[in-house]
Amino acid sequence: MSRSVKASFTGKLHRLFVTATALVLALTGLVVLSFDFASQRNSIINRAESFSGLTSPHLANVLATDSAELANLLLDNYLSEAGLVGIYVYKTDGSLLVSTIRPGYEARLPQPSVVLRSQIKPSHLFSMDLFQYSQPIWLSDKAVGQIYLQYSLEGVVRQFIMFMVFGLVLYLFSLIAVYFLSKRIQRGISKPIDQILRAMDKVTTQQHFDVRIPSSDENGELRVLVNGFNEMLEQVGLNAAQLKAQQKAIEQHVFFDPLTGLANRRLLIQRMEREVIRARRTGQIGALLYMDLDHFKAINDSLGHMMGDSILMGVAERITGAVREVDTPARLGGDEFVVLLPELGKSDSRASHNALSVAEKVRVAISQSQLVPSSSLQVTPSIGIALFNGENSNYEQLIMQADLAMYRAKEEGRNRVQFYLENMQEHADHRQQVEERLRIALDNDALYLCYQPQIDNSGDIVGAEALVRWQDGENGLVNPAAFIPIAEMTDLICLLGRWVLSNVCQQMVEWRQQDKKLIVSINISPREFQQSDFVEMVEEIILTTGARAEYLVFELTEGVLLNDIDTVLIKMQRLSRLGIRFSLDDFGTGYSSLQYLKQLPLNALKIDQSFVRDSISNDSDAAVVATIIAMADTLNIEVVAEGVEQQEELDYLKQCGCHLYQGYFFYRPVIAAEMTQLIPEFRSHLVQDVVINSGPAWPVFD
Repeated sequence: MSRSVKASFTGKLHRLFVTATALVLALTGLVVLSFDFASQRNSIINRAESFSGLTSPHLANVLATDSAELANLLLDNYLSEAGLVGIYVYKTDGSLLVSTIRPGYEARLPQPSVVLRSQIKPSHLFSMDLFQYSQPIWLSDKAVGQIYLQYSLEGVVRQFIMFMVFGLVLYLFSLIAVYFLSKRIQRGISKPIDQILRAMDKVTTQQHFDVRIPSSDENGELRVLVNGFNEMLEQVGLNAAQLKAQQKAIEQHVFFDPLTGLANRRLLIQRMEREVIRARRTGQIGALLYMDLDHFKAINDSLGHMMGDSILMGVAERITGAVREVDTPARLGGDEFVVLLPELGKSDSRASHNALSVAEKVRVAISQSQLVPSSSLQVTPSIGIALFNGENSNYEQLIMQADLAMYRAKEEGRNRVQFYLENMQEHADHRQQVEERLRIALDNDALYLCYQPQIDNSGDIVGAEALVRWQDGENGLVNPAAFIPIAEMTDLICLLGRWVLSNVCQQMVEWRQQDKKLIVSINISPREFQQSDFVEMVEEIILTTGARAEYLVFELTEGVLLNDIDTVLIKMQRLSRLGIRFSLDDFGTGYSSLQYLKQLPLNALKIDQSFVRDSISNDSDAAVVATIIAMADTLNIEVVAEGVEQQEELDYLKQCGCHLYQGYFFYRPVIAAEMTQLIPEFRSHLVQDVVINSGPAWPVFD
């Protein structure tokens, strides 16, 4: 319905009438005020002229005799003039003969205006609270002096304000009276028509079919029209309700799985089309998780299909609870589920990391025991991941890729996560080659460590992060991004982690023998941390090498926190008793709950370099950085900003309250020998000595 109908004609007339009346009254008031102002102004000028004309002959004789005493007598009598607060008499040479000021105004009056005194004809000057008047004094057609008057305008101002207040009150009362009079006329003439128009507007623009117009005898001939309109609305409302119910049922049948309520393949494809278009525009990378429940057929066969359906509904609830609101969980049929994850990052590594974090979170959620009659049942999923960007437009092929990755996860032992990679067989062969060469490199000591210093606000080195490097005999220096993810897919990451920890501890002992001490951070992968004997392994290495555990910081990713939080907490407490501290790496990029920051013994957060890099160009990333630092400060947790490469980034981080930094702006990773030269004089306040004894595991609590 058009705006002209929405705002009724009579309503417009009402507003026009009230507005016109308000303008007329306002203009009338302004005219009256203007006339009064002009009248007051002319009146005070005339008074000053009359007073000057009466007093000038007397003052001329006094000026002729140059008698200040006689002039004072005259001026004292003149102050009886209403409003007059200051009189000054000047000689022709400009010197003051005599002046008098009304008591109480001595400090309030300004000095007479030099401009007015210099005039050879009567002149005046108005200010907010003072009127000044100057006129020459003549004797026998000869100017013998000048009289200068000052009038207080306080009385005039008070009168003017009272007049304005009275006029404003009268104006408001008049407007109110006009408003109610106009409304009364409008109600009597057009109320039913306006109600019908408003009802039509709600029906056509807002689809409100439950609106009704009250009917009364006052409506006269329009009552029949109102009743007929109400009956029509009632029927239309019934039809619309039925139509909406049918549409909802059709939509639920067409786009949602009838058992779990999740999206079906049709809706999933629509969402994928939308997300691919968005990815093409934003440059973001998304992912598709394809999961299948392990040995679900056996559960169906043994417990029956009703119990199987109940388990499927429970799995759907757990998947929904483990993903974000922007993600789309779907069921394709049977025990196969898919989750569409949009906007995981602009780089393959970041998107892969986030997709893996979500997949692990979903895997852990599904793997929790489900209660069934007389027992509990554990169902595990195998999950395949396929990444997509704006170039992927074959959605069925994308689902097939994730499906292939899922089957590879089943082949590798089930209850695990697997990525789809291009030419998967070739990649599997390549991965096997990398695994073999990496295993040989571990045996032949072809790996080495680099250390990237961590800097405080004073520019001092307060620690370093240990980074593994691989010098391959065939391919030269291998990028860590090329072998670390492959190692993390297998237990090889545990061997690599043990090698790194052992070498770091040996290096720390060598530094200590050179009277050099440095706090070193080591990355711990989720698979490595999940080992049942991880704490014992760490204790063994520390005791064997003789290293001091209080100089170690374990950097955990948020993937560690996606597992049993109670088990994670127990391990961290046991390691803390050794003296080891913990830092949460790449904070802000994962999906873990912030509640973990309060539960776990964390000493530091590392802001992911993607936020640091974009903090000077992206307001959202800048806000994330500031929020993380403020939150960590509230929780008494240190913050390390990694990936600092520009002075602008450093300045913003300092402004937000960050104290520790790491990145190419300060130092690139260096080998141990170069790091030895960089280690500053040790500051003992950075660590506390912890005595470590061999033996059984420590109790968790005192």
